[in-house]
Amino acid sequence: MNRRPWPLFLLLLAGCPPRVDVRSAPPPDATALLAEVDATDARVAALQSQAKAHLDARSKKGNVQMFVAVAAPASVHLEVLDFFGKPSGILISDGRRFVMLASDTGTWLRGAATAENVARVLPVSLPPEELVAMLLGRAPRLADPAPTLLVDSAENVFRVTLRAGGRTQELWVDPTHKRAVRSQVDGPGGYTLSFADFEDVRGTPFPRAITFAGNGRVAFQYTDLRLGEQPDAALFTPEAPPGVSVEQISSLP
Repeated sequence: MNRRPWPLFLLLLAGCPPRVDVRSAPPPDATALLAEVDATDARVAALQSQAKAHLDARSKKGNVQMFVAVAAPASVHLEVLDFFGKPSGILISDGRRFVMLASDTGTWLRGAATAENVARVLPVSLPPEELVAMLLGRAPRLADPAPTLLVDSAENVFRVTLRAGGRTQELWVDPTHKRAVRSQVDGPGGYTLSFADFEDVRGTPFPRAITFAGNGRVAFQYTDLRLGEQPDAALFTPEAPPGVSVEQISSLP
């Protein structure tokens, strides 16, 4: 099908910036492009939303409703909701400690906020700061001081390559919105992230659909997105309710 590009005035009327063609200008410096991505990412430092999630892991499969609240750099509050909208699983972390309601036993677990412990609730083995980044529509990056860039004209994206600690990361960056649309990390603990259904929310392009695929897979779809509203700090206090049974756990699942 021959699809003609929209005229500029129609793009402006639609409230969207003109689409950038990666072939229209010399490619940017990789470090400079990532600085633009950081500036765009920084517009959203907190959110709370209802969400639909599809889980596909060895011990967790199916569709669930969730409540999500996160605040950079590493505060997270997740609730898995039952048919009546009541929490059947809860994870709370301030980035250092976490508590979790184990719905199968009704016991609260408490321990260090490691990637392994976070993965007890969701099949996402990421430390809290990277989990929060993901839920804020950001792609956590390897610390490579000399990233490289190539132009992918077929997908109309810039592809940035980073290497660190025996791992390699490919980052697909949308040239119009300066946001990551995909990230693939190869090596120990490798995974793929994808961001889709971008929408302008309070002047910020934000992905309503986020998918993580590693040892397990989880696909989020935000349904009641509130950006820029700082969630109540009490949501991120990793303390179990008074009078309940609490079990201290190690970092191993």
